[in-house]
Amino acid sequence: MNNDNIEIEKFKSLFLEDKIYNALKKYGYKEEVLFPEFIKTLNAKRLYTSLEVSTMLNMNVSSFRYYVTNLCKFEYLENVREGRNYKFNYISIYKLYLVQQFLKRQGKNLNNVKLLLDESVDSYQKEIKLIKNAIKRQDQYIGFLFKFEKGNMQTNEEVQVLYKKMKIIEKVILSWNENQEEIFRIEQSLYILNQKAFRINDEINICLRKLLYLESDFNILLLKNDYCSKVHEHKDFIKQTKKGLFKRLLNNSPLDVRDSECTNLSKQIQDLKNEIIVEQERKSNLEKELFLLYKEIERETTKKMEFTERNREFINTFILNLKST
Repeated sequence: MNNDNIEIEKFKSLFLEDKIYNALKKYGYKEEVLFPEFIKTLNAKRLYTSLEVSTMLNMNVSSFRYYVTNLCKFEYLENVREGRNYKFNYISIYKLYLVQQFLKRQGKNLNNVKLLLDESVDSYQKEIKLIKNAIKRQDQYIGFLFKFEKGNMQTNEEVQVLYKKMKIIEKVILSWNENQEEIFRIEQSLYILNQKAFRINDEINICLRKLLYLESDFNILLLKNDYCSKVHEHKDFIKQTKKGLFKRLLNNSPLDVRDSECTNLSKQIQDLKNEIIVEQERKSNLEKELFLLYKEIERETTKKMEFTERNREFINTFILNLKST
């Protein structure tokens, strides 16, 4: 390996606080997906062009530029240019790769990226800071309790008030953590459900293509059967027609048409018809399954929103209690 190529273990440490990286880890992305081979071969000392990076990520240039422009606005990417052209170091390329993986999840778009980044700056960091402050205050309260002698009535009352406040804060922290765990569980469930929905959609598309071919073959067999029936119906007349003329017009001989052929065609038509019915039923069942799956995704998403809203309420309660302490 070139000495200028990045070292993955050191590289990981740069992204320990990256919210998109952590979201992908939370969704269960494996090491080989998080760090593909092309990332390992990047040169840490050079800048890459838009064309080079879009080729690495297998994206068309217009989509690539759209993502880059918005991610610079979100202040996720560093805006580095030479003239009118963007330039990218290995960190920016990896960030673009992370965003690309994040967007591959069903229903994800740049608004989801913005929300995640905004949450990391505002809500999430604020919540963590509040929890740390609360724990620090609890330590202070504990120290305060030991400063006073037992038997002092006024002190005992103050201690009881502080004790109740500590319990409220502890309860808020516990509830917040439990909700965060539930949100994580729901996100895992949504990931599995979305993967299943992708698979069913693929099966429905395969089903539709198969039906298209079956119906095409079915229509061809109907035409052949119609032709065969007409020839069979008028075979006495055809026999009286000059063989050469008949052959030139129809490129066939009346002797080629037999009763057994008509019977065989009818059987093929019926078999094909049955196969089409089976495939249509399969498609219908898949569509029902997909409908129910989307309903479940909708329910899980609503649950996630409810838990998120509860956490906001907990944080508001948290702030009120801190202010009153």
